[in-house]
Amino acid sequence: MAQNLRTLSLFSGGGGLDIGFEKAGFNILFATDFDSACCQTLRLNAGTTLSHNLAVVEEDINQLDLDALPTDIDMVIGGPPCQSFSASGRRAGGAAGKLDQRGNLFISYCKVLEKVQPRAFLFENVRGILGTNKGQDFKDILSAFSELGYCVDYRILDAEDYGVPQQRERLFIVGHKLEIPFLFPKPIYGPDSTGHTPYITVREAVEDLDFTEADRAETVFAGGKYSDLLPKVPPGSNYLHFTAKRGYPTPIFAYRSRFSDFLYKANPEAPVKTLIASPGKYTGPLHWDNRYLTISEYKRIQGFPDNHVFFGERVDQIRQIGNSVCPPIAYYLAVAIKEQIFGYESNVTYLRPDEKLSFDKRKSAKAQKTRQKHQSVFEKSKDNPQLIFNLHEYETNIIPNDLGKTNNLKVKMFDSDRVELMVRSDKSQKTQAKMRLVVFDGIARSRKLTVDVTVKGQSEFGIQTMWNAVDNWVKQSSNFQSLLELYGHFTEPHPIFEVKSFDIRCSLPIFKFAKHIADFENCSAYFPKEQLMQMWKDAFHGTDFLDLAQKLRNYRFDVRCHETNIAIPQGVYMVAYPFALPYDKQMNFIVKEVANG
Repeated sequence: MAQNLRTLSLFSGGGGLDIGFEKAGFNILFATDFDSACCQTLRLNAGTTLSHNLAVVEEDINQLDLDALPTDIDMVIGGPPCQSFSASGRRAGGAAGKLDQRGNLFISYCKVLEKVQPRAFLFENVRGILGTNKGQDFKDILSAFSELGYCVDYRILDAEDYGVPQQRERLFIVGHKLEIPFLFPKPIYGPDSTGHTPYITVREAVEDLDFTEADRAETVFAGGKYSDLLPKVPPGSNYLHFTAKRGYPTPIFAYRSRFSDFLYKANPEAPVKTLIASPGKYTGPLHWDNRYLTISEYKRIQGFPDNHVFFGERVDQIRQIGNSVCPPIAYYLAVAIKEQIFGYESNVTYLRPDEKLSFDKRKSAKAQKTRQKHQSVFEKSKDNPQLIFNLHEYETNIIPNDLGKTNNLKVKMFDSDRVELMVRSDKSQKTQAKMRLVVFDGIARSRKLTVDVTVKGQSEFGIQTMWNAVDNWVKQSSNFQSLLELYGHFTEPHPIFEVKSFDIRCSLPIFKFAKHIADFENCSAYFPKEQLMQMWKDAFHGTDFLDLAQKLRNYRFDVRCHETNIAIPQGVYMVAYPFALPYDKQMNFIVKEVANG
């Protein structure tokens, strides 16, 4: 194709959008990103996968010199960083959207549009952008584009429908000045394609790649406390394989206590789940040969050409790949834009404006199958109603607090369905609190174990001591690594225990606070800051809220507020977990800068 459509690329990253548009016949004259490694990648590929006359500018878009941009521009492409709208943001306590400075980068995008006046633009972002701040963010984005004189059409599209061996849903907005709606390209693969063409599997995508000794050394999956589990994970599954609900006889994780990419092993006969930019030690997709993926495999799974070179160390390259738009879907969008907006012919088949794609329906069907699988495990478990804890009596010393002092813990059994934990925070015999927990077997809530916990002493660290005792008992009596595993992540907890009663016998405010949040309904819920200050008014008279929040985090309660997470409204606070976090759980308290002081 003759490359004569003058194009600017913003937030260019590793060049995923750019490759697709170049292939479709757009001439990308200018690309910019604030990340140095990305800019180096763009420069390395100028003349191969990217235009030979590409100008790359490393700059924060807010500081970009608009007067220095190329003129007579036909097209602008780009998607601002998605973290403020994404699932990773929700994991941290809520997707901040426009409350995060990164969520306002679309304003700078609009300033470029206003300056160069292209005939069309493509704006890409995560699906989560539709829902942040109750949908207001997305309305504001559409309004901003409308005010510039553009009609906008948008769709959620999945990369696997366009030849990428990866499930990757993204929002695409096309701005134009047509008098009719812009039509999006119909899927090429999958059940929504014209010929129901099977998806490209990850095996098909990577099977002809060489696997060198250097690759072997770089992709070893070993050395961590969960590394030995990966060979036991069936292809296509993840940590859920080791849960009671999936029928694992000695559960290691509670259901939904981790995110779905934890210990996720790729199924070679299907596309993989979404690649992420900053994977952790146990983050998938992991290879079905029980190793990490190579960079070459990452590139194929994301749809990059083999000859597209990424600058930097392995972690830098994975970050660039995971943040990129998949080039194949970019290509089909570019061809559709070129035909409908710029008048070139193509053989693309289009979706009708009212035509719905089936990925959400397929997710619902998959969820139904999962429920049926859990029901089957439940029915089988009726014949073997065994709890997931190995009940036994023991005595040990535990570390109750950050002072490092050890205290005695005694565990006693009463019948087969009740245990008692007795722990001291100091040498005093005075009872500070009694708590009763009910722990379920992870399958049926009718099968339960009662755990009575008593803490004695006079120390202000008695609450820490009590919860550390519970955490120690969990580790000693089961395959779970901590109390956190029984509760799940606070954004979507599925606890297999309940606090049935919490009786405090002392006047220390930390005990009152602990009783308040031991009610699960008071966790991940917003309360006025004044409520917390009132609870502590006598103990810390004159202390401001942030100092108090710091003190509570020193007690290892996960207190969050606007100053620590911008997605949380001002004037309120929340506590993520209904217990003091385990002693070995690091707690950091960083006050981030808040706009306007």
